[in-house]
Amino acid sequence: MLVVASDLYLEQADTLAIVLPATTNDRGWPNHVLLRGPQLDLRQPTFAMTEQPRTVTRDRFVGETGVVDSATMHEVDRWLRDFLALL
Repeated sequence: MLVVASDLYLEQADTLAIVLPATTNDRGWPNHVLLRGPQLDLRQPTFAMTEQPRTVTRDRFVGETGVVDSATMHEVDRWLRDFLALL
């Protein structure tokens, strides 16, 4: 899963996080964003499913696999803005 909540949200709602689920199944959908970054340690190509944001308790986090690069976050942000009709 990819955390997409802002730092302010994470500070204020300190037991929750807004995330996107991830999949290794490449469906070829343009809104499934390939997770990339030099600080990312994934065994196989993994895609953030931007159409499925959800709020989860941070108790569900068991570890960290790294940080995506800014180009990946920009692409994720673009899809979230489209789906949520944000400017």
